[in-house]
Amino acid sequence: MESKIVLRYRTGSKQGTSAEFAPASTANIRFGRESVCEASFDAEKDDVVSRQHCRIDVQAGDPPVCNLTDLGSRNGTFVNRQRISGSVTLRPGDIIQLGAGGPEVEFDLDPRPVVAKPTRLADPPTVPSTPDLVPVAAVKTVVGKATVERMIQHSEKKSRKWRIVAAAAGLLVMGLGIAEIYRTRAGAKADPAQGVSDIATNNMDSVVFFEVGWKVVDTESGRQLFQVTMPNKINDEQGNAKEMVPGAPPDLPIFVPLNGQLEPMLSTEDGGGKFRPIGGRHTGSGFVVSTDGFILTNRHVAATWLTRYAFSDPVGVVVQFDNDMKIKNVTPIGAQQFPGWVPANAQLVVSGSLGGGLHILQKSVSGKSIEGRCDYMDITFAKNRVRIPGKLARVSDQIDVAMVKIDMPRQLHKVELLDNYSSVKPGDQVVVLGYPAASPIVVGNVEQQDAFNRTSDAKLIPDPTLSVGNIGRVIRGQAGLTEATYSMFGDVYQLTVNSTGPGNSGGPVFDGHGRVIGIFTSGTTSDVKITFAVPIRYGMELMGTNRVM
Repeated sequence: MESKIVLRYRTGSKQGTSAEFAPASTANIRFGRESVCEASFDAEKDDVVSRQHCRIDVQAGDPPVCNLTDLGSRNGTFVNRQRISGSVTLRPGDIIQLGAGGPEVEFDLDPRPVVAKPTRLADPPTVPSTPDLVPVAAVKTVVGKATVERMIQHSEKKSRKWRIVAAAAGLLVMGLGIAEIYRTRAGAKADPAQGVSDIATNNMDSVVFFEVGWKVVDTESGRQLFQVTMPNKINDEQGNAKEMVPGAPPDLPIFVPLNGQLEPMLSTEDGGGKFRPIGGRHTGSGFVVSTDGFILTNRHVAATWLTRYAFSDPVGVVVQFDNDMKIKNVTPIGAQQFPGWVPANAQLVVSGSLGGGLHILQKSVSGKSIEGRCDYMDITFAKNRVRIPGKLARVSDQIDVAMVKIDMPRQLHKVELLDNYSSVKPGDQVVVLGYPAASPIVVGNVEQQDAFNRTSDAKLIPDPTLSVGNIGRVIRGQAGLTEATYSMFGDVYQLTVNSTGPGNSGGPVFDGHGRVIGIFTSGTTSDVKITFAVPIRYGMELMGTNRVM
């Protein structure tokens, strides 16, 4: 009986179902979101699956030979958690995954081919430990009294000898153990310091440089959002125009009181170039956590629209409107009075400029009215000049962590992760790697060897900076077991690392043994400089799927 091809859908929109194909009448099985695919997926729910993602080429036989080929999918095809390139031969029980985190399908044959049981290794013949020994009943022996006494004395001498040897061995082991304890205690502080340069050397190829340009768009129209401005002019009592805020720019950004707080007024129009685009450009750091190109960094590096926005103007105005959208009051404010606003939480959008219709956006438990986009996210490895495009893979919904994916044909060097959240304590040594903007840059000149592009270009060559310090304080962001207390600042490690700053965001924080225990996230300056790191457990959560408790 010829085996049928069976596909069992383990996850995704078709979870719990299966499909069968007859090899004799099936030349290939295409996977994708297009309806023409033999194994089709939901276009909305399975959005990591490409239109035509991959294909099984079937060679009829007993059993049939099935080769899986990726069809240039955007998110890649995996077999048993390994990304494939080219074609691979499938075996019963193999798990096909369409994109990292995408739906999983089990490949099987029914009935499964009968595979011959491997030849068992025969047990070796039993060989007596003393070949000259013969059964007692075969020899009749008479032993005298003197002989028995000599045998007893000889046995007692051998027993004393082995007892002495065993005792000496025990003392030796005990001595070595005690020596190791004293050595560990004496060298606990010295060993990590001696390994700092090794930590940097061993992980240099895993720490990457980010260059990001981003903006915020209205999802309905797909157009970029701008902050609306108004002219910095008013008329005096004589009707003469004068500056509302002397010395300020000619156009001032508008903020509107809404639900007890100030909200920037946004529009999908640019106001003839006078409105302020919501977006920006910046650099950051990150580190490789899987050999197939997944990278951890900060949320404010890879998805900046989910963090507090830095308005660029030195002064703005608070405008109050009446019910007919007529201005009834204008109050100038300085930058220190600007709101701590997050672009993804925008609430106020107008059609056009001041005279347009007003839309107050309401956040929903599903879907988005506002979304951020990276115009570019370039990843560069240490002491390299080639930029690799990165794609936002996952973003934490509770803390400053994000995961990015780059596509590389060769395996990458990843760091070692350690979740020591329950045991970390003040005084533990840490080593931070990254690319702070304050560090002097190195530039390389690239001469084009392309006949159709003979220009030259100067590019920054990233070279990571090493900073050393300690855990200064462990700040718990969630309630403890015995005290109903929590931190308003968040769940972070406070560091005594003060030789780095902006640009190092997203870089790895190593312990004294070269394991990443945190993600460098921010710093503050008052009388002294204090820096912070997010515990690595939050990055490790992004690398898997955890159910809400």
